[in-house]
Amino acid sequence: MLQVFGQAKHKVSGSVTDSTNKAISNSKVMIILLKDTVTTQTDEHGNFSFSRINPENFRLEISHIGYMTFKAQYSFTEKEKHKKLNELILKPSNQMLDEVVINAKPNPVRFMQDTVEYNAAAFRVNEGDNVADLIKQFPGMDVDDQYGVKTMGKEMVKLRVNGEDFFTSDIKEFIGKLPAGIVSKIQVIDDFGDEANFTGIKIGEPKKMLNIVTKADMNKGGFGGMSGNAGTNEMIGSGAQFNLWDGAKQSSANINANTSNNGVGTNRFISLGLNHNNKIGENMRAGVGYNFNNNSNAFSNEQVIESVNPEGNFINNSQNQGGNGGNNHGLNSDINFNNKKIFFNGFLNANYNNSTNQNLSSNRQSGVILQDLTNSNSARSISPNINTGMNFSKKLINSNNSFSGRFSFSTSKKNSDQNIRTNTLYYDKRTGILQKDSLLNRELNSRNGQENFLISFSYSIGLKKLKDTLAKQSINIGYNASASKSRNLVSTFAFNNTSGKVFFVDSLSTSFNSTSLNQVASLNYNYSSKQKRYNFGLNASPNILSNRDLKLKQTTYNNTFNYAPTLNFSKTLSEGKMISMNYQGSNRNPTINQIQPIRNAQSLQNIVVGNPDLKPSFSHNLNANFNYSHIKTGRSLQVSIDGSAVQREIVENVTLIPDTLNSFKQITRYENVNGNYQVNSNYNLHIPISKNKSAIHYSGSVGFSNRAIIFNNQKAFGKGLNFSQRLGSNLTYNKMSVNAEVNYSVNSNNNANNLYRYSEYQPIGIGQIGAPAFFRTKTFGGSLDSRLQLKALNLNGGINYNTNHNDGTGAQSIQDVTNVNLKFSGRITIRKSYYINFYGSKRMNYGYSLPNANPFILSGGLEKGFLKSKSLRLSINANDILGQGNNLSRTVSGNTIIDSRNRQQTRVFTLNLNYNLSKFGGRNFRVDVD
Repeated sequence: MLQVFGQAKHKVSGSVTDSTNKAISNSKVMIILLKDTVTTQTDEHGNFSFSRINPENFRLEISHIGYMTFKAQYSFTEKEKHKKLNELILKPSNQMLDEVVINAKPNPVRFMQDTVEYNAAAFRVNEGDNVADLIKQFPGMDVDDQYGVKTMGKEMVKLRVNGEDFFTSDIKEFIGKLPAGIVSKIQVIDDFGDEANFTGIKIGEPKKMLNIVTKADMNKGGFGGMSGNAGTNEMIGSGAQFNLWDGAKQSSANINANTSNNGVGTNRFISLGLNHNNKIGENMRAGVGYNFNNNSNAFSNEQVIESVNPEGNFINNSQNQGGNGGNNHGLNSDINFNNKKIFFNGFLNANYNNSTNQNLSSNRQSGVILQDLTNSNSARSISPNINTGMNFSKKLINSNNSFSGRFSFSTSKKNSDQNIRTNTLYYDKRTGILQKDSLLNRELNSRNGQENFLISFSYSIGLKKLKDTLAKQSINIGYNASASKSRNLVSTFAFNNTSGKVFFVDSLSTSFNSTSLNQVASLNYNYSSKQKRYNFGLNASPNILSNRDLKLKQTTYNNTFNYAPTLNFSKTLSEGKMISMNYQGSNRNPTINQIQPIRNAQSLQNIVVGNPDLKPSFSHNLNANFNYSHIKTGRSLQVSIDGSAVQREIVENVTLIPDTLNSFKQITRYENVNGNYQVNSNYNLHIPISKNKSAIHYSGSVGFSNRAIIFNNQKAFGKGLNFSQRLGSNLTYNKMSVNAEVNYSVNSNNNANNLYRYSEYQPIGIGQIGAPAFFRTKTFGGSLDSRLQLKALNLNGGINYNTNHNDGTGAQSIQDVTNVNLKFSGRITIRKSYYINFYGSKRMNYGYSLPNANPFILSGGLEKGFLKSKSLRLSINANDILGQGNNLSRTVSGNTIIDSRNRQQTRVFTLNLNYNLSKFGGRNFRVDVD
């Protein structure tokens, strides 16, 4: 309790951080004055303050669990009224950490304002595990095969280590390389941006950031390695990557070159990268990086597409082959300054990309359309772009007031030349006899450019102090304006098949300029304290959109005005209980392709026509979260609800029209519609049974959605319920672990916005229209995985089962798809430095439209380790010895089911030499390849 001592003369304030410059909240701060003591706690930003301090000398003590107690003696100078202490750094207490790990049952999850914290000591970490292996055990978090991380269904977009930007800050790049053994905690943070962290004013919708907190003395090291390999299928390659890390000082370099023949052509990849970040003085940090990639890839795949339409079912059997490649140069730099009074961030990024693409497809179409197509498409494009900007914030003379400003500018171009050759064969639906063979050869020259300019500022006025000395309140005024200008020039030429002459097609050529100005003026109130933070206000958004037809010399204007409230709220209900809510409204302009009224006939079966009268859409987004953890038992519950509604959403109006031979083609236009909304809830319950040994987790989601579909000029709505449940358990001992899971889901409105329509492997045609018919997809699956780790023997085995059932209007012929996959792998150690590796799997596929086998994959290798750490290894490997590998998958999107298979050579024999570096805090850590 704060006490008063005589006449009020002096004030003391400061901030508490750890060695990584991360603020430590809820620290106990004591000022000892003669025989009296004044006590307070740090707020969420690590700040504290005392007022009405009379004696000239005082002693300061700061304590926090897991850190050594800070003690220091201070005195006021003769005229000093306010002593502002520099950042007071608490050092980790290794003794305390040891006591927690050994004697106490660690709490797996801790919930704080804007942060979910996972304690690594509460989960099993085996030798060789990487950070991704650790995250996979966390309740509410998922890691995919490419190391993408989601928390409660939301994508994690940024990585930091000990509160500092980490090299490229790309989560996918590093969680598979960093050892789990260096981790103390992992935090999922609602990130409102560096500017918000500086001012303490958190407004808008946060992004999800992953922060890895390392164990004591593990905040520096080196990781990476070198490799060389050669093998069958013309395989040869080598590479090296090294990352040197010492807190803010980060340097990395990589070079790789690989080439191989995958059975359908040669794949080549070359990359080079250099990055460096470091502090400049006490308060400044700067970084610069350069990356280069060169690639050339050949592909071959086949697909069966079945689509349900009011006119009948449509089936497309396609085979595609071709190649793509290109070069990309990227240069990025940034500088940051923060001395607690001024925050500045500046950046400059530049990219130059050139690419080539060739695609040859053969399609057999049946059902509502009976015809064959052969398409060849070759394209070359060049696209340079530059992006620069700065952010600035300053706390004014009254430290409760602040000013912030932001500026950015970007320019980009894309020039491409495309040759499209389409041969269409029409058949009589009754007899199947060929009626007509139509060949069209054309060339498209596109010249596109865009400039974007953004400027914004905000002013925060601190209000009078409240009774709660750690609470702050302010009124915030803001303005944001973003302007863009884009140019689109497409010249289309057709070739006469008889004379060979080339002629310009005016009706398929475009020449447009589009400009837009989006503005947001905001006024809100902000309050923050130790237990609660909220802000609410109002945004007004006037917007101007214009489109200039340079050929007709006509301009169309679309002006809109939107307003919406803003809300951010979070509160600690009690220890271990948190609730939060965010609401945000935002505009989205139509693309230039959506507003230009020129027929795009790149696909003869799907003519696309823009609508110059389109209005920008406006979306309302609401998110609410409830988090609970029981300190003694470690049980946790996470619940989130997300909802959105869109005004004037831009949707496709698809019209089927008969052609001259009584077949069909489609015309796609764009319209604004109202009525689209979706509500989705995610939940996760985690129940630890015993420390680090077993736990039960139950998770799921329930969602409702309504999607507007315009088909043949008739509007319809696809209403759906999406429901999924997952129950799992794990049992872990020192040498053995078992994981089991069952899952079930129903999805009755699974339109993925026609993602496959614009795939380079897909003909753009009737098979991918948004018709008012949806498949209802039911999925049931289960898995059982086990692991045995002995001194000289590691074994892994498991079984996965998944069945997929689809039904819908006219879709009774769609077969259920079932997959059963048995897998095993192992590693035998002989005489400490020789290793035998083996892997096997048997997959059974049922119900696919494509002919398929049930492959048995068998792989193995012999390895020899060198050096004391065995970090240098020579190995001989055989992958898919029996040569049965195939890639088979099914995708359901709205009214369309796609079965696909990629053809590539999977039987490969290689000779490899690898050196792995993984050293942190002076210790070597093994990181096994996934």
